[in-house]
Amino acid sequence: MGELLTQADFAKRRGVGKSAVSNWKKAGLLVFAEDADGRTMVDAARTEARLNARLDPTRGRPTAAMQDGSSPSLALDDGPAEAVASQERNLARVRAEVAEEDLVDKRMKNAARARELVPAMEAERRVAALGQMVRERIQSELRSKAERLAAEREPRAVMALIDEALDRAFNALSKAVAGGALDEAEDEDEEVTAEAA
Repeated sequence: MGELLTQADFAKRRGVGKSAVSNWKKAGLLVFAEDADGRTMVDAARTEARLNARLDPTRGRPTAAMQDGSSPSLALDDGPAEAVASQERNLARVRAEVAEEDLVDKRMKNAARARELVPAMEAERRVAALGQMVRERIQSELRSKAERLAAEREPRAVMALIDEALDRAFNALSKAVAGGALDEAEDEDEEVTAEAA
């Protein structure tokens, strides 16, 4: 990816007014790309290559035939045959580069999205394993406080004991999940399923 500029900075680089850049944008001659912050900027090198291939060098504007939407090759017939062929090659090269970069960009976005997706069956297994771990951990914590809970007469004290048990259970669970306990539980489930088959 080339240097990314705002439209105003690109106008300064080309030595033209902002209105010329606006006209080029309307004519579809600017090539845009996102910068690291996600802002849409002008890709200076690709845009200049496109402009050099498509602008009338004496006027700095798209030729009349290009503005009408007709074939670029018809618009280049004014010059010598060599210049016309060179401009057509430049235009074809720029179009191929733009198409290739668009394709790469789409593939990268699709790859990023694919990594975010999880098959539904795997998600269901993970949720089931996590639910079982939560249930077992909470039961374990409450059992360890059963005698104190039974002896306590004050409702607030009972709630405090339960809250303490829940906090301990969820702290232990978060550490276990961070340590890979959920993955180990899935591996055990797969082994049990394989043995049953």
